Amino acid sequence: MAIKNVGSPTSNVGIGKTKDSEGAKGSVIPEIGNPISIAQTATNVGSANKNYGVELSDRARSRAVDQKKAFEIAKNTPDVREDRVAAIKAKIAAGTYEVDSGKIADGMLREAMMEHLATSKDL
Repeated sequence: MAIKNVGSPTSNVGIGKTKDSEGAKGSVIPEIGNPISIAQTATNVGSANKNYGVELSDRARSRAVDQKKAFEIAKNTPDVREDRVAAIKAKIAAGTYEVDSGKIADGMLREAMMEHLATSKDL
């Protein structure tokens, strides 16, 4: 549903009008409800003045670089550490693998607490 020429001729709403009707040469101003045209218009309007007054600090730039490096490392790291799996398999096969029951209990409690906090309505 398009709305064209809303308001009086003196209003500055300009929906559906051309830039020519407002004294400037150019394309048609987008109609309401057309997100592609709205995005294109926002880009075109912003392209006249590239400096928006936003400046990043050296710390923010450094964090952005660090974040990009961390993402690349994570992306290039395999999901399964084959070396660790092979070492544990060798210990199991040799009968020397020992289970730390305290670590298992701590992990179970940690998971139970996180699940309780995530699902608790009383908090």
